[in-house]
Amino acid sequence: MKAVRIALAGRERHLAFTVEAMFQLEERFGGVQELIEAVSANSREGFQAACQAASVLAEQGELARRHMGYDSVPIPSAEEIAATTTPSGITALKMAVTSAVTLGFGREIEPGSDEVDIGLAELNEQKKTV
Repeated sequence: MKAVRIALAGRERHLAFTVEAMFQLEERFGGVQELIEAVSANSREGFQAACQAASVLAEQGELARRHMGYDSVPIPSAEEIAATTTPSGITALKMAVTSAVTLGFGREIEPGSDEVDIGLAELNEQKKTV
């Protein structure tokens, strides 16, 4: 599981941008771009958006952990995250939400896989003929 670790509400949490998280956040914010814009706002609304998003991402991270056999921990609500985040933690919270989304959309290509980057292959071929 790809997740971002962050301390929320007094515990280490794992923020995971799963398909379910994507759908929940799209319903709340309208889309990923709108989510990122909402979280980026330097205002009460931006902080509240970050708390809501972090709650959804933490829930999905916790559900994934439980599925992998880890002991369960409570899932923090947006209200709990807001009540326990200090002013110095706002930036880390917003960055963790954004990083989790980016990580969730990321794709790993393992060495030796059957996947081929056609553009790179063409570029290498052109370099050979020059």
